[in-house]
Amino acid sequence: MIDLGLARVGRLLQNTPQNWKAIHVAGTNGKGSICAYLSAMLRSGGGVSCARFTSPHLVDRWDCIAIDDTPVPEELFLDTEERVKRRNAEGGVGATEFELLTATAFEIFHRQNVDYGVIEVGLGGRLDATNVLKQKAVTVIAKIGLDHQSFLGNTVEDIALQKAGIMRRGVPCVVDGTNQPSILRVIEEHAKEVGADLHYPEAVSAPGLEPHQLQNLACAHLALRLARPEDKRSLEDLLPLIRQLEWPGRLQRLDLSKVTGRQQDVLLDGAHNSQSAEALAAYVQRHLRSQGQPVTWVVAATQGKDLDGIFGLLLQPGDRVSAVRFGPVDGMPWVKPSDPAELLAVASKYGVEPCQQHDAGDNSSHDPMQASGPRNGYDEAEWLIESYKKGETPTFIEHIKAGVQALSGDDDAVLVFSGAPTRKETPLSEARSYHNLALANAYFSLLPPSQSATSHPRILLEERALDSYHNILFSTLLFWRHHGVWPARLTLVSHGFKRTRLVAGHCAAIGFPLERVTFVGISPPGTDEGAEGVQLALGQWEEDPHGLNLGTGLSAAVVHVVDDEPQGVRDHFAFKGVPDAGVDNVLHRDILVLEPRPSRILEPVQERFRARVRHHPVLPT
Repeated sequence: MIDLGLARVGRLLQNTPQNWKAIHVAGTNGKGSICAYLSAMLRSGGGVSCARFTSPHLVDRWDCIAIDDTPVPEELFLDTEERVKRRNAEGGVGATEFELLTATAFEIFHRQNVDYGVIEVGLGGRLDATNVLKQKAVTVIAKIGLDHQSFLGNTVEDIALQKAGIMRRGVPCVVDGTNQPSILRVIEEHAKEVGADLHYPEAVSAPGLEPHQLQNLACAHLALRLARPEDKRSLEDLLPLIRQLEWPGRLQRLDLSKVTGRQQDVLLDGAHNSQSAEALAAYVQRHLRSQGQPVTWVVAATQGKDLDGIFGLLLQPGDRVSAVRFGPVDGMPWVKPSDPAELLAVASKYGVEPCQQHDAGDNSSHDPMQASGPRNGYDEAEWLIESYKKGETPTFIEHIKAGVQALSGDDDAVLVFSGAPTRKETPLSEARSYHNLALANAYFSLLPPSQSATSHPRILLEERALDSYHNILFSTLLFWRHHGVWPARLTLVSHGFKRTRLVAGHCAAIGFPLERVTFVGISPPGTDEGAEGVQLALGQWEEDPHGLNLGTGLSAAVVHVVDDEPQGVRDHFAFKGVPDAGVDNVLHRDILVLEPRPSRILEPVQERFRARVRHHPVLPT
């Protein structure tokens, strides 16, 4: 929910000291990069601790809050967030998600006793939750364009006035002077009313940096000099530091050769309006179209974006476009994806031929999903299910039970429900659907009394996988990410006729030692394991073990391991070198149990794992 205003966040923070000095950055484009430059400059200044709050997050909700350029630990974030949420509930504040996040960030800044906080405005400026700041040292207004018109106004002048609302009397304000004259007039008039002095950075040059990067850098350096006059470093002194800085999602070069086999770098950028698309298009023209080659775009967009304004700048005849649909955004339930078909329809208007288009959002095989209902999945009418899978829902329920039973067999096991959102009808993921089914039917009562709970710290949700290969791969990676140890054993729970594909196919493809794999097969009554469709699917995976050419939707464009020698993948994942110290994986395509094994060699790792499990947050239902 978006509901601009300062009253609620002010109540949340009324007893939280703001002893740190703030640099507040507003703008339509460039404000995140300015924040990144500023925090790097402050951190390198010596003797100064610097916090940063930008939004939205990139991967995890807590990565939007950083101390000295390092994202805060998950445990610190969750503990602080819980305090803020309790304050919100007890006071009947009714704060929005972003107001809770802002209060959490400022509370962490206070707890960490930082000297400076670099704060990016969330939306607009005047009524944005971050404008509750009490000790502004400098404000910055970056490049302004059309965006979020329903909240900020329909003209750039209206939007500029909202962003100018971060100014304070007596506090210097740095303004990007490349803004159009009508925007600058609005800012200057408001500065006179408020009593703030405006400062415009001089033009700078540095080989290898794009024009918009140079302007953002100039704004950041001027803000640094105004906030800390004692810091005499010139921009030339800071350039080596800036060249080492990588701001994820902004003209970011990625090497995906180990997971896709593609030798060329992939460019990742979050251009989300026509102004940022213009900067991206200029970069692509200089660096990727230099020999006149067409460009392959993998695109997704939030509902309501100006697709014509963005695609009209980016696309050229001969380009290829794969349109995808992103899943639910953690902490931002109001953000909805555009339909891939809509994206491709707009791409057609700019010269992209139908044969060069790929709808990756609807090409995945949809696994059954139990959405809701009074019979908790025992009535097939409650399921979203493909017609050819009718009658199989009792088998899926048995798979879920088997996964929980596998979890109950070992106190160190971890259960992962795996599966992305795959249905147009709901943003619910398959993983969440099956987890909810287990809760609704009290399957977790199968666990020993010491383990039973409505939700359990040893139960994780992996919500990205779109096929059985990636159920195994992504769930194993999720466990490693949480616990820092690789599997020693893997137990798969699935239809009996999928044994060969899952074990000899997928496990071998990712380099998992097959002698450590156990398979539990539960098939619908009367299933023909030699059926033509079963053998066809097996043959496809044999020919293409990592799903590169099977048209499996998003998965084909995201993560694949394509080392032809499984030993290479095994070494990359470190499976081979784990001496009986990893995990038991139980997977029904959607269910994965990971079990660490004690080892004298890995005792420190195991102790960190156990501590992590003890303190892992309870997942919401």
